[in-house]
Amino acid sequence: MPSGSIEVEVKFTAGPGTEARLAALGAALAGSSSFRDHYYDTPDLRLTRADHWLRLRQGAGWELKCPPVPRRGARGSSHVPDAPSPEPPTVATTYQELTSPHTIVGRLCRVLGVAPAPGWDQVSRAVAGLGLHEFASFVTRRRSYRLGVLRVDLDQADFGYTVAEVEAVVGAQEEVPAALEGVMQLQRALGWDGATRVPGKMSVYLQRHRPQHYQALLRAGVLAGDPQPPPHDNASGPDTPAQCGPSKGMGLAEVEMGHSAP
Repeated sequence: MPSGSIEVEVKFTAGPGTEARLAALGAALAGSSSFRDHYYDTPDLRLTRADHWLRLRQGAGWELKCPPVPRRGARGSSHVPDAPSPEPPTVATTYQELTSPHTIVGRLCRVLGVAPAPGWDQVSRAVAGLGLHEFASFVTRRRSYRLGVLRVDLDQADFGYTVAEVEAVVGAQEEVPAALEGVMQLQRALGWDGATRVPGKMSVYLQRHRPQHYQALLRAGVLAGDPQPPPHDNASGPDTPAQCGPSKGMGLAEVEMGHSAP
């Protein structure tokens, strides 16, 4: 597997009292932030149908999330960023996170079957040259807490959806099981048992605003299908529960592998 940090995360729904519970457990507020993400693809969705997610984050720059090995196209693999996994939490998925412009451009060109053009030393130039277009853009308000090696992010997207996650970052694959157990223990301590599948921001955004794109990912096997999108809750804050409908899936347990953002 490629070198780099491994991120283990579990998504859950923050409810009234979540931040009070964090404080009672000894968690410290690490900061509050607001940032806009822009996602790009070809007009025929070749990148996301190949499970590659090119993102420009305000204040952080470009990042490409992709499988650490070529995807085999198995249905139900659900690697879409922020999407719920159809598998139990003990089965983790992996992502490689690329932040080097040279590496991002090289990977994009390989997926799209073209040779890098002279001058594509910057991702923005490659995006223009490859004819990529923005298919998603939204602002996230985030409050982050730290508890030992664990981090809790409470997110509210500007399209009216709130979601939270517990995550740990480790340096080797053999550390993942212990990290996952720690993440799940904190999730349960915060009042979420993982019995209901929790959609992430991108999954809900596509369902609400890009339904044809969402259906294309279902057909490609990148998504296995999510619960109906929860109703808009623009008045909700990070400590307000999102109204997620019940589903047969479990809570998200995801392992992301790659280089930390600068």
